[in-house]
Amino acid sequence: MGKKVDNVTILHGYAETPAKVWLPWIGKKLEKAGVSVLVPELPNPLRPDFKDWLKAVEPAARRWNRSSVVIGHSLGGVLALRALERFTDRKVRGIITVATPFASTVRVKELLNFFDREIGWWKLSRKADNFTFIQAKNDPVVPYDHALRYKEALDGKLVLVERGSHFIGRSAEPVWKELRSLLRG
Repeated sequence: MGKKVDNVTILHGYAETPAKVWLPWIGKKLEKAGVSVLVPELPNPLRPDFKDWLKAVEPAARRWNRSSVVIGHSLGGVLALRALERFTDRKVRGIITVATPFASTVRVKELLNFFDREIGWWKLSRKADNFTFIQAKNDPVVPYDHALRYKEALDGKLVLVERGSHFIGRSAEPVWKELRSLLRG
């Protein structure tokens, strides 16, 4: 598979910041493992605009390569996939989405601009060595069949946990477990 993972970009979701949920927890674990971590603050998280969020992540996305892993929580997972599709022709080591809504099933007016353009699934599927979709069966925000749709569209790995809600706690062991396997190569 080539180079070892040396950088991870973590994209927060709707109504979040880099300091919320499990993002600081996993960032510290990665830094302790010698991995560079970037958690950009996406603009206006309570009223996100797709173009503004895409612009905020573009500089990082243009540097992604075979030693990069990208993690997106909730709406940040959609952003991770869209940025990978749009900004680089190089492969990344892995994409991990956590509790991420699927494009055609979102009906929240404020978030529709994240889904108004179809994803080029075939092209996107060739831009990562690994796609992992982590979802809790008891998520009150994103039904678990959304992760199933991503798994099918990108021929990825599905990690379905019984209880995790929307993964808004201070830690996220399923995410760390998947990351560790990518770090080992």
